[in-house]
This record gives sequence, C-alpha cells and structure tokens, in this order.
Amino acid sequence: MTLGFFWDSLFGLVFGFMLSAVAQVVVGRRAMRALLGPGVRGVVNGAAFGIVASACSYGAAAAARGFFRKGADIRSVFAFMISSTNMNVAIVILFWSLLGWKFAFAEFFGGIIIIAVVALGVTLLFKPAEIASLAAQMPPEAPRARVPECLQCGMEGDEEHAVEHEGTTYLFCGSRHENEFRANPQAVLGAHDAEEDERSFEPAALRSPQTWRTIFETAVGDVQMLRNELFTGFVVAGFAAALVPQEWLSGALRAVGAVPIVGYPLLLAVGLLLAVVTFMCSMGNVPIARFLAMAGIPLGANTTFIYGDLLVPPLVGIYRKSFPPKAVWAFLGLFVVGAMLAGAVMDAIIGNVLGGVTMGSMDLNDRFTLVSNVVVVAVVAALALFAYRGRAPVARMEH
Repeated sequence: MTLGFFWDSLFGLVFGFMLSAVAQVVVGRRAMRALLGPGVRGVVNGAAFGIVASACSYGAAAAARGFFRKGADIRSVFAFMISSTNMNVAIVILFWSLLGWKFAFAEFFGGIIIIAVVALGVTLLFKPAEIASLAAQMPPEAPRARVPECLQCGMEGDEEHAVEHEGTTYLFCGSRHENEFRANPQAVLGAHDAEEDERSFEPAALRSPQTWRTIFETAVGDVQMLRNELFTGFVVAGFAAALVPQEWLSGALRAVGAVPIVGYPLLLAVGLLLAVVTFMCSMGNVPIARFLAMAGIPLGANTTFIYGDLLVPPLVGIYRKSFPPKAVWAFLGLFVVGAMLAGAVMDAIIGNVLGGVTMGSMDLNDRFTLVSNVVVVAVVAALALFAYRGRAPVARMEH
C-alpha cells in the first residue's frame, strides 16, 4: 500500500519539487511579488496557477514553500496550495469520471470557498505590515555547499578559482572576480542579494545547462530537508489503508451522522479527522471517496474527507519548516472552518440533485497515473542529461 501511494503521488511530487526549484532559481523576487503579491489579484493568480499546476499535497507544499521564500504573499501561497490539490484539472477530471459531476463540482467550487475563507481570515487576523514581514521571520536558508556560477557575472565558474567562505565553496570565472571576492566577500554577496531582489522572470536562463544543474541541486536539497515528513506520510498511509477497513470508516461516519441535532456538523468534522488519521494524500483518497459515496455517505462529509489531506501531520511538519508559526496555526484553523463550510454549502446546493452519484471505472485512474508518471520521469531524465553533459569542458572554455 505504501508503494502504491508513492506511485500514485510520483507525478505530483516530482512536479511540485521541480516547480519550486525553478521558481527559486529562475524567478526573481520582483517577479514573484508581482505575480503572487498582496490583494485579490495575487490570490486569484495563486489559485489559477494551482488549477493548471497539478501536484499532490506534498508536492504542493514544497512548491508553496519555494514561492514564499521568493517573496510571494502568504495568502496567495495558501490559495495556490489549496487549488493545486483540490481544484487542479487532473483531479477534477478523475472525480468526474469516477464519482460523477456532482462530486467534481463540489470539489472545485468548494475549494473556492476555502480559499476565500483562508484569504479573508488571514487579512483580518494580521495587519498589512505584519503580513509583509512574515517572510523575514523565517530563519535563513541553509547555505549551499557549492555555488558553481560566478557571483559577479553569472557564468559557470572554474575550479582553479574556488574560494571557501563560511562553509560554502564559490567558483569564479577568473582571477579578477576571485580577488574581488577575497578582498571584500560581504560586499560581493550583498550586491548579489540586491540584484536577486530586483531580478524579474528570466525564461532565457532555462536554455542554459548550468541553470538546470542549479535547479536539480535545489530540488534535491528540498527533498533532503523534507525527507522525514515524506517518508512518515507514505508509510503511515500504507499502514492505515492496509489495517483500517473501509467498512469501518463508513460505519463510523453513519454513527456520527445519526447523533441528534449536532450530527451533521460532527459528520463534517469527522470527515476531516478521518483524512488526518489516515495520512493519505489527495490521490490516495480517491478510491476511499468512491467507496464512501457508494456506501451512501453525504456528499458534504465526503468532500471534507478529500479536503483533509492538507491537514495530515507530516504536512503540518512541512508547514512548520516553511512558514512562521503564527501563520501556520492561522492557516490550519481557517482551513478547518473553510472546509466544513464548503462541505455544507456544496451538500446543500447539489447534494440531492439527480439522485446518487454515477460511478465510473477505476481503470481511468490507473491509466492516468501510469502515463503521467512515465512522462514526468522521461522529462526529468532528459533535463538531467542536458544539465550535466559536458560539464568540465564548458568550465575550461569559459576560463
């Protein structure tokens, strides 16, 4: 079961970490602030980007971390994270095929409700100046062990002009830049950081093998930092899926829903709680949501169950490494409120329209997973070949 969940999530994981690395390496802070800045426009852009940038919950969290580090507004980052896991095109198509149009409709438009609740809640809980200073509250990134590009000109450095400074080895393209760095390293690093703050999006850089080497190194560093959370999430999800019968899940939801007066709100909350304790990501929840729908669980509780994949403990651990503590707890509380509200509203609007859900075949899900995983592995392999071919000759020529 663990390997099965990993296979189902492979495309989203690779896509999310690579997207984060590209944003950190190629997109400057000015461009990120313009695209995912404060205000309604930034939230809409973040949600729209998430809809087309399909990722599993772990990959989305990794990408969101990279955006936030680059200067994106926290509300826009949260909007991206919610939409990329619950509203993206791929998952909406799968839900439509497997559980019918009602479930797909509820999943998509319920996500809009959650984004609105989270964005509005953060705006009310934090002052504008406090929101703007959230990124500064994060500890600085661990220094890279090796910086292969020359800080002054951006070209690939040479081993003959390597300088070690505070645990990082910097390579320079020639003796002039090397000597300038040795004479005043803080001035060179400060000028580089200032240039980074003003740098915009540079798509032309993606044609350089050096850029892709840096992207791969950044992605690997992010995976290493989050490896414990990823490992824990997949293993515990595998145990939960293997040991907890789906009949028990449906029975527990039915028992909660039968409680007088408060049964329905409790049902929505237990749907979220079940997602938390099963540790499954959004793609892993698809077959369980299908089973619960066949068992007659109300659409509202089923949608909150799907939404709850963003609340699993390993993801909370990633949030705590990615965002300031106050922002993390605000997001978790607002997300719970938004998910329960979205489940109730969607259930009230379309829960009883046209009878029950129309079930499709799980074969479509399996085919989509196979094709997407093969494609993403092939693309990454091709990019790695492009990035690392002829590395030494390029350095000598530049020198």
